[in-house]
This record gives sequence, C-alpha cells and structure tokens, in this order.
Amino acid sequence: MFCGYALVETASIAAGLYIIDHLFFAMAIALKTYFQKIAAPEDIASTAGVSFSINHIAAVIIPAVFGIIWLSSPALVFYAGAAMAAVSFALSLFIPDAPAQGRESRLVLSSTSSI
Repeated sequence: MFCGYALVETASIAAGLYIIDHLFFAMAIALKTYFQKIAAPEDIASTAGVSFSINHIAAVIIPAVFGIIWLSSPALVFYAGAAMAAVSFALSLFIPDAPAQGRESRLVLSSTSSI
C-alpha cells in the first residue's frame, strides 16, 4: 500500500489506494477487541491510559519527523511507512489463534530454572 503511494503518478490510482488504506485502518478495532479478550478487567483502564499516551506521543513525533523527511524525498516517507507496516505485520504473527490468560503470545518464554 505505502509503496504504491510512493510510486503512484495518477490521481485516480492514488484515490483508490487512499480508499483501500482507510478500509484497513477501519479494521484497527480488532486490536481493542483482542485486548478485551485477553486482559483482566481490572487491567483495562490502566493499560488503556498507557496506550493512549503512547499513541499520542507517536501521533506527534512521527508526523514531525516524516514532515522533515518529506522536504527531501516524499517517496521516502511512504517507504518508511511500508517498513513500519512490515514490522507491525511481523509482530502480529505472534498473536495466537486461541488467546487466553497466560497465552497472550505465540512467543513462549520458559520461566523455570534448574538449580
């Protein structure tokens, strides 16, 4: 998607990419649903507060940095966005098919030690 933005030269294709991009953005509600499924009810408020703070910081810093990058290369902004999306996708692969308390990730770290 973002690489398409970097390479597009016609307005109609850019408009199509924009619509598809917003359809994917609308699916972001799945993250909140996943969190509500695995989190203990008493943890939701505090975690939501931290999440809001992190999202706010990112919403201020990323556009500022990308604005500076835009001045030298508008295409580079979209390639950086594609890289961020690729990392996000890779991290999403750690989400298990059947999450449960204690099984919030496919990455399982052993906490047992032999003495």
